Amino acid sequence: MKERILTCLAALLLGSLAAGCSDPAEASGPPEISYGRDICVECNMIISEPRFAAAYRLDDGEAKVFDGVGELVKHAHRHDEFDRIAFAWAHDYYTEEWILVESAHFVAGEGVVTPMGHGIVAFATMEDATAFAGEREATVLRWDEVAALPLTSEGLLGHHHHDDDEAGHGGDDTGGGDHMDHDSHDG
Repeated sequence: MKERILTCLAALLLGSLAAGCSDPAEASGPPEISYGRDICVECNMIISEPRFAAAYRLDDGEAKVFDGVGELVKHAHRHDEFDRIAFAWAHDYYTEEWILVESAHFVAGEGVVTPMGHGIVAFATMEDATAFAGEREATVLRWDEVAALPLTSEGLLGHHHHDDDEAGHGGDDTGGGDHMDHDSHDG
């Protein structure tokens, strides 16, 4: 009986130590976004669609929110923050659930319509990513490949939204509505 009590106490002590050493950024998870109100840190546009939204927390706990994965990567490049990112998340395109970028499967290409035209979306499963990419002649990438995409004056994939497209956000992925039409770009 005494051995069992000591084992339980040891387990509780180890659990308490582990909890005390856990990263505060991890414990707080992804930041909450008020869609239709919160502003993308990079482009200063309203974040209106969860399926495109992304976020990260720096090692000091500061959270930054973005209206797309491309804006997250662009901001991290421009502000030299990749080495300071403790955790980064994107939303699954279909379920709109947060997923850590390291476990996500990204689809990138000019046929992928996103708010700021970077053409990058995330999926929780490889099956969903592969099917989506096949429908748009796009490529499935891992996070390290997305983070390494070259930043150009026209965005990560060399195309961006029309300057006259002030809304930049729409409700479908067909290129209609408020989204930009990539077919009119010379990528």
